[in-house]
Amino acid sequence: MSMPTAAASSNTTSSSGTTTTMTASAPALDTGVVKIDVPRLPADIRKQFYRDLQSLTHYVDRDLRQRITSVHANAKLISAQSKHIRGQTFALVKETRKWEETAGKASAILKEAGDVQNWAEILEVELSALEETLRIVDGKENDEPVT
Repeated sequence: MSMPTAAASSNTTSSSGTTTTMTASAPALDTGVVKIDVPRLPADIRKQFYRDLQSLTHYVDRDLRQRITSVHANAKLISAQSKHIRGQTFALVKETRKWEETAGKASAILKEAGDVQNWAEILEVELSALEETLRIVDGKENDEPVT
């Protein structure tokens, strides 16, 4: 992390009563609310400040890492489930096509059976007409059926 630098000046008073001004280029920490001139702090406080800052960022970072890890793990699970469902969908489509083919064959058979029944009824009517015709031709006008 790079820190912006700012010119820092400090006034010191010696025992003789003279005041000297020292100016140095030093890093400043801009927290967005308060600008802290870190080099002006005593060394032990500065070290503690940096440790606390690192601890805080580690705490925030740790929580975010756990969430990111969870998101990635869930994304992998969703991807695996999606792949599995896609495979099942293709199998279902294949099975559905087989059932449609079987239903089409059954429908054709039923239609054919209906056609056979219709054909048998027409044949029966025609045979009855033929039987009646033969009875009339044979000269039998009574109601005895011809065998």
